[in-house]
Amino acid sequence: MAHRYYRDENGDPRATTGREQRLLGRFLEADIQGSAGMCDEMLAALDDIAAGRSQRWQMTGNAHTLILSKRRALIHAEFGRSRDLILSPAELRQALLEWKTLLKPKRGHRSG
Repeated sequence: MAHRYYRDENGDPRATTGREQRLLGRFLEADIQGSAGMCDEMLAALDDIAAGRSQRWQMTGNAHTLILSKRRALIHAEFGRSRDLILSPAELRQALLEWKTLLKPKRGHRSG
């Protein structure tokens, strides 16, 4: 199943994923939420690792820990009994880029 990123009736970003990658959706919703800056930070970490400037990067958010290395991105749920999810760095990059696109304000939308 392809990922589906959308805004719910309250305007909050949501993720629907296949069963095997449900933890990815939870991570995006709970830890990244509406923060394009957090997406940028993780994308920069992926770039640093791919370029050899760093070997490992880790962050713990509201509900998950993300551990990045050259060969994998591991998402660990800090609560509950979910199994760790292992993605390729490319898979995580794609999910972050799509999530970040969702977070961009729509044209013509005025805040305040």
